[in-house]
Amino acid sequence: MSRFDDLQDEQVKIITGDDGEVRRTLEEWQVIIDQAQDTLVRDIERIAPDVTRAARKALKRGKIRRFHEKRHAERAHLKKLGVGFRDLEEAVILAETGNRDASESFARWLVLNKGSDELLANSINAPNTLGGPAVRALTFLGLHARGCTLVSEVLLLVRHGFIKGAHSRARSLYELTTTLAFLSLSDEPPYVLTERYSLSGLVEARRDLQGSAEGDPFDGTPGLEEAIRSAWGDRYFKPYGWAIPAIGDGTAKQVTFRDIDESVGNRDWRHAYLTMNHSVHAGAAAAASLFDRRGTFRHRTGSTVDYYDAAWVLSITALLFEGLQIPIFLDLSPLLGADMELDFAPVSNRCAAAKTFFDGYIDKLSLIGES
Repeated sequence: MSRFDDLQDEQVKIITGDDGEVRRTLEEWQVIIDQAQDTLVRDIERIAPDVTRAARKALKRGKIRRFHEKRHAERAHLKKLGVGFRDLEEAVILAETGNRDASESFARWLVLNKGSDELLANSINAPNTLGGPAVRALTFLGLHARGCTLVSEVLLLVRHGFIKGAHSRARSLYELTTTLAFLSLSDEPPYVLTERYSLSGLVEARRDLQGSAEGDPFDGTPGLEEAIRSAWGDRYFKPYGWAIPAIGDGTAKQVTFRDIDESVGNRDWRHAYLTMNHSVHAGAAAAASLFDRRGTFRHRTGSTVDYYDAAWVLSITALLFEGLQIPIFLDLSPLLGADMELDFAPVSNRCAAAKTFFDGYIDKLSLIGES
């Protein structure tokens, strides 16, 4: 028997107060064993002090190791990829500034157009719900802000050597950029598709809360669900139901993200999306990629240095982030009457410079590998 089993038996004897001579059913014994295991885990410091001492030693060594791993990864990645890091970080800073300025323009636009049903009213006569150009601007600015955050997360994760984590955030950026492009290309005044998308958040929240004790998200907006069902039908409440009118002839029974992706024309980049999927799902490929026969830890668990993978995910991120700017700086400018077009150029140029740098570094590593 293992030491755990010995300690567990001791706890069973303490709980029962006998040597097991009393006859009990299997169900009764299972309850006692579960209680003994819980006690053993909860009071391990008292029951087995040597285990606690070993854990403290491991913590001391592990904290030092993790600190040095992250510092090494940061220094290594910035030394080789620092120019691209700088360009992409500057693109984020400029994009954040553009988002702030556009939001201020939107606020002024709302004041000027207060009471205008043509610009503010929704298409389904739902109470307390924006529609038209107002919901388009608000939705686009929110998606753009989310994109800025995602790029910052990618940069931070790569910087500290968590490159597979960066893959997962870049995958989210891919979906966000694709969705924004879809809305930009497929929607026209009075922007009903964007309105459908903005309200789909309540449908997603309801789906997420199934089985929980929290209330229905639609409870806070009386009459909204009825208005949606009356105007858009039950299909709207299916996954990606908001996108149905812009897919094919608008009669699809079911829509997937791939339909939206193909509608935008991302076929050439779908392989990147599928590659990044491995870092999100619990697939065997992601688990196998962590094996390292030369490492102290046979499976990598912390920061790692991987110039090729780092440059690859940063290149994809730069490409996606540049595409995210077009609907904000070019599409919203005439809508809000704000002069934002010129702000697009500095962001776009830095994204392009970052992508060029990372692609060049990948090409250089490939030539070294071939020689």
